[in-house]
Amino acid sequence: MSNIEKAVHIVGGQTKLANLLGTQQTAVWNWVHRHCQAPAKYIPRISELTNGEVSVNELLADHQKSNKDDAA
Repeated sequence: MSNIEKAVHIVGGQTKLANLLGTQQTAVWNWVHRHCQAPAKYIPRISELTNGEVSVNELLADHQKSNKDDAA
């Protein structure tokens, strides 16, 4: 499970997270299912919405995993 998936679960679903971030549920779906990471500009707010249960560093780690996969 990616950290963005964990955050979605903690917040209460894709639609709720999208509404809190001012974006669309389909964008959150893409983060979870296609990109396995949240865009960097949303990371601090997502961490805040999880009350720190998913840290900024954890969300950034999803980016690092993705970059390593791209390099392989």
